[in-house]
Amino acid sequence: MTEMTQEELENIIQNIIQIRIRPVLQAHGGDIVYKEFKEGIVYVELQGACQGCPGAIETLKGNVEHFLKILLPEIKAVQDINMRSEKEN
Repeated sequence: MTEMTQEELENIIQNIIQIRIRPVLQAHGGDIVYKEFKEGIVYVELQGACQGCPGAIETLKGNVEHFLKILLPEIKAVQDINMRSEKEN
C-alpha cells in the first residue's frame, strides 16, 4: 500500500469534514471549518453554537477526532485553533 501525499490527505480530510461532520454540527446550530493539517494534527475552527459550548471539547475529541482517526490512521489529533491559542499561553 502506498502512502498518501500531504495534499491527498488534506483533500480527504476536507471532504470528510464537509460531507460527514459539518451537516451534523449544523443541525445543532454549530459549524466546523477546516484550517490545516500539520504533523498529524488536523486544525479546525468550531463556530456557531459550538463556539464556547461546554460540550465543545467532547464533540471535538469524542466525535470528530475519533471519527477521523478511524478513517485515517495518519491523524494523531484534532485541535480547535482557538483552543490551541489558549492552551499555548
